[in-house]
Amino acid sequence: MSRLTFRKPRKLITSILLAFILILASSAIAFKIYASNYYKADSSTISVIEAQDTAKVIEYDEDTLLFMPSDTSQIQAGIVFYPGGKVEYTAYAGLMYELAERGFVCILTRMPENLAFLDINAASQYSDVISGVSTWYMAGHSLGGVAAGIYIDELLKEQDDITYDGIILLASYVTKDFSDTDLKLLSIYGSNDGVLNFDNYDTYTTNWPSDSSEYVIEGGIHSYFGCYGIQQGDGEASITNIEQIEQTADIIDNWAS
Repeated sequence: MSRLTFRKPRKLITSILLAFILILASSAIAFKIYASNYYKADSSTISVIEAQDTAKVIEYDEDTLLFMPSDTSQIQAGIVFYPGGKVEYTAYAGLMYELAERGFVCILTRMPENLAFLDINAASQYSDVISGVSTWYMAGHSLGGVAAGIYIDELLKEQDDITYDGIILLASYVTKDFSDTDLKLLSIYGSNDGVLNFDNYDTYTTNWPSDSSEYVIEGGIHSYFGCYGIQQGDGEASITNIEQIEQTADIIDNWAS
């Protein structure tokens, strides 16, 4: 009788474990399918921008591209950029070229499964580059901007004096409260953006520090901060992809100067 008594609980525990393993496996497969469907870089548009600029691009490592001004004596600041969710990181090379042309050192990093939330602390590995430039900004597009804000918040919790002077948001928002900090914040979005959650955007403006600026690019859309085609649900642009990237670089340049 005692053997029968123990056998049933063991079978129950085994069944629960098997069910749990199946749920985990199904979730992993579902996530992999979700992540594999991402927006790929539009190399033709990026090539046009690259051809008209003199900035240099260096493969820092297999997951990172470093964009440098052609005249390193003209470096004014550095930017670490987090890509938007489910967008190939090289889709932002066009914007990085334009920023480097204006005197910014830009670090563009690949994210696991093209999701910045899977490596929010990615910027921490670039201390050797960061040490060579006095002024740095964290930046990101869409969900990449949210992740960049979380990274800055984590740094502020660890130390009072952090490397970064501010945050640059492209069609994005910060979910952490920076209202009592000395950070600068720049927010840019397109007037025809059909992807940005404006309810969240408006709600989280209360998190902005006092030194904050907002710019709206007339005719711009969510997708045109990168070069990856048109994102599902986005609005209709009345300017070209290259025009929006150039305007974005000009706004950042004027704000940081």
